[in-house]
Amino acid sequence: MALKLLELSGTPYERGLKHGSEMATSVAANIQTYKNRFLLGGATSTRIDAEAQKWSERLRAHDAEYFEEMTGIADGACVKLSDISMLNARYELSYTLYTNEAAAANDVPSHEPEGCTAFGIQPEYTANGHTIIGQNWDWLEGLLGNVCLLRVRSDEHPDYMLLTQAGIVSGMFGFNEHGIGLCVNGLSSKGDGAELHHRPFHMRVRDIMRSTMISDALKVIFSTDRVCSTNWLLAQKGGEVLDIESSGKVTHTLYPENGLITHGNHFINRTGIESEFERIAPCSLYRTPRLARLIRQNSQKWDTDHLKTCLQDKFGFPKAICRSANSADPVEARTVTVTSVIMDLDNLTMDITDGPPDSAEYERFQL
Repeated sequence: MALKLLELSGTPYERGLKHGSEMATSVAANIQTYKNRFLLGGATSTRIDAEAQKWSERLRAHDAEYFEEMTGIADGACVKLSDISMLNARYELSYTLYTNEAAAANDVPSHEPEGCTAFGIQPEYTANGHTIIGQNWDWLEGLLGNVCLLRVRSDEHPDYMLLTQAGIVSGMFGFNEHGIGLCVNGLSSKGDGAELHHRPFHMRVRDIMRSTMISDALKVIFSTDRVCSTNWLLAQKGGEVLDIESSGKVTHTLYPENGLITHGNHFINRTGIESEFERIAPCSLYRTPRLARLIRQNSQKWDTDHLKTCLQDKFGFPKAICRSANSADPVEARTVTVTSVIMDLDNLTMDITDGPPDSAEYERFQL
């Protein structure tokens, strides 16, 4: 199945309206997927709606333009604005709707939060001499077929291309016309979700896509505290790649070794951090070094075909670099590799799958 590409321009509301109308079926499906996941985690429908309403006001206060685009999506998809708010704050809501409540009094066991395995390579080590980053993005099986690429053009900010879940104004990973690229990994540490007033994850992703210099992109992460933990793998054409592990108040910067860095879902630098992801999802502990080892097995300079093969790896099935659904998990919590991506920041191309890379073909898109 070909990944849907949305060409977005015009006012924020016009962009949202096109997004919502063209992806209406997927928007509705994603709303239900997240509601089902939050219900499984111990939240009630009343609590989900109440938290979504609170986040609607926070999102409006943080960024009126972003909120206007959310309004367009809601109108285009004919859904409640609070449900679009739930999607756009889904990263922050996950820490309050099933981490806290479910741990206290729910018979349902804890299930893994969002996972991924990412890499960044400096140009001295790639076959074409370009800066290349990529990842497998592992998350809820219900999202399969309900993601899309946004190609956003504007006179007000750099053009960019971004992978998102239908209904979310921003997304998870992508790059802009200046060759600034981003991959992300979910992290978890003690204290996540304790302070909800900070700028949320998806807004920060869009802020990075609108940066003209990598220093500006870094400032998006470092300048203020965050609601919850995230790993940000940032790069720019010309050869710079760096990785920022962040909790609410603490950040660590990691750099490539011999041209390569990989990252999963656990903190590598534990200074000032009580990391919790590996307690729930210890598979990150082998996915991260394994991807690095697989890439380095090719003694030649690394090309896209080699990287694709590495991202298809099934060691540790089903909790592998290429993740498969575990039939022992409840349907609402089953996690798969929803998409796999390799981004060339010099050519401004994205090779991406609509589904796990062991069964879906990579398709190339260009900004």
